[in-house]
Amino acid sequence: ADANATETTTPTTDASRTATGATSGYTRKWKKRDLSWARDAIPFYVMLPLDVVSRDGVLENKEVLEVALDALARVGVDGVMVDVWWGIVERKQPRNYDWTPYYELFQICEKLGLKVQAVMSFHACGANVGDVYEIKLPDWVLESGIQDPDLFFTDQYGYRNPECISLWADDARTVAGRTPRECYRDFMVSFRDTFENLLQTTISEIAVGCGPCGELRYPSYPENKRSPNSSQWRFPGIGEFQCYDQRALGALARHAAEVGRIEWGGSGPHDCGGYNNLPQETGFFRADRGSWDSEYGQFFLNWYAKELIKHGDKTLQTTREVFDYDITGVNVAIKCAGVHWWYNSRSHAAELTAGYFNTRSGDFAPERDGYEPIVKICAKYNARLNFTCVEMVDGDHPWFARCGPEGLLRQIRTAAAKHNVRVAGENALCRFDRSAYERIIYNARGEGDEVELWKTGEKLPPMECFTFLRMSRELFELYNFNSFKEFVKRIKENSSTTTTTAPTNATNNTGSLSITAPTSTFNTNGNASTNTASSGADVFSNSSSGNGGASTSATPTVPTGNAYIDNYNSSQENVSKKVPDSMDSIDEDDYELEDGFADRGEAPPLQEQVMSIVQLMNEL
Repeated sequence: ADANATETTTPTTDASRTATGATSGYTRKWKKRDLSWARDAIPFYVMLPLDVVSRDGVLENKEVLEVALDALARVGVDGVMVDVWWGIVERKQPRNYDWTPYYELFQICEKLGLKVQAVMSFHACGANVGDVYEIKLPDWVLESGIQDPDLFFTDQYGYRNPECISLWADDARTVAGRTPRECYRDFMVSFRDTFENLLQTTISEIAVGCGPCGELRYPSYPENKRSPNSSQWRFPGIGEFQCYDQRALGALARHAAEVGRIEWGGSGPHDCGGYNNLPQETGFFRADRGSWDSEYGQFFLNWYAKELIKHGDKTLQTTREVFDYDITGVNVAIKCAGVHWWYNSRSHAAELTAGYFNTRSGDFAPERDGYEPIVKICAKYNARLNFTCVEMVDGDHPWFARCGPEGLLRQIRTAAAKHNVRVAGENALCRFDRSAYERIIYNARGEGDEVELWKTGEKLPPMECFTFLRMSRELFELYNFNSFKEFVKRIKENSSTTTTTAPTNATNNTGSLSITAPTSTFNTNGNASTNTASSGADVFSNSSSGNGGASTSATPTVPTGNAYIDNYNSSQENVSKKVPDSMDSIDEDDYELEDGFADRGEAPPLQEQVMSIVQLMNEL
């Protein structure tokens, strides 16, 4: 109905600047419920390894990388997502930017016809789930933190987290003579000017980091695996409030004075427990008469969440000023964290400490939608919202953690639909099993094709794109890649003409998830680690590929090769193959890849290419 809707412009008057909190000349552009994009195939991206560029600013193993990217392009992948690390590009000194490795990477993508989603990563890597590589903030930023310790988020024990700069320090001129916001702006301006010729062709999106892991949240649950003396969060701990640096406490005191309750401005809640407590173990988060459900609790949580929203608003404003769509032709986006544990409890404790004021109604407090304010700032700047947990179902996790990834994803997508904000999906954990693929397809395609119901949020429109986490050695093992190829084909089918039903199987035949922690694929300096970790519901397992690309596992799982494809191919021309009882029984000769895509000149057959990638990675 609105496929040809026009774009309207909101004049940037002094009154509108005051009302929206804008301080610049940026003109907001609103699209009138244009849902024509929902009729197209869903673009498919793959996230590159964390260590694709080394800490010294070198594009690692370009030969392997180019072969791997060519294989992805040949099976229908539209593009890649890559972290553009502040700690690598501006590592030497302020305003000295080294874009060389990213220029080389973008040239490869341009040659292969792949689009690029570039993430402005203003955070460190190494303190969170899935981080198998360590990248610090620039040394000159850390040195500024020595002179000004309140530059970093601080918990109730006084631990200062160097993963990212505190949002309360955004306008503090203590970072080598600049404010953090000026540092972010200068970084993005340099990126824009350096890659100007690629912005309307190869680089399709700029996702701006707003906090830890590049997500708009507080660092309330850091694992800090490489800092044994720091706080050690473990799933499903509730995390902690991060408002104990002096600037944060000053802001809290001012807010308390404004509402006439000076006594509430001294510190955060005193009864909120620690990182690894459960809600019922604390006075603040417990379901029955918890402090969250009180006048004081509502005061504090409202302030804490609004500070995060203001930070996201200002960061998106800066990003949109640098990457004006009419000039650059690129989309901008922010990412929201999938804090799904304790979602099905009254207080939503883990979300509260992360900054999302999202609770059920209590005896005193009304029900709150903690994600709609984030959606609104995306609408304000015509930005896309990236969200994770697309592969998860509630049954993936232990019952006592009250996890609700399904409800959380639906809540955010419903709010986004109401405000005409496009949602892009990601999987939270690196998985190659059938149930994960089926769930992603179900979520990505949306519900029905009734535009009017999409507008109200009664039905969910398709996702604008999907990004797979992530490219790794395991992805190119033959049975995984064969399965992945069909997964890409299915998800890119026309969403508006395909009816999907929710997958019935949430787990594999063994009753547990088949989840793979992505290895550090391209780094060869010995600093990468291969994890085998377990944290509550999250089971990680690495497989070796020393047998020509086929791996074996001590624990049998549902086959992920052509056995997965059988359900789909029953209505296709391909001859279905017998499902093996175990991955150990797979014969490589029965799992040949068919190269049904456009001829790419002298490129080798697809199966040969995949095998060469595995061989090269093993040699490295």
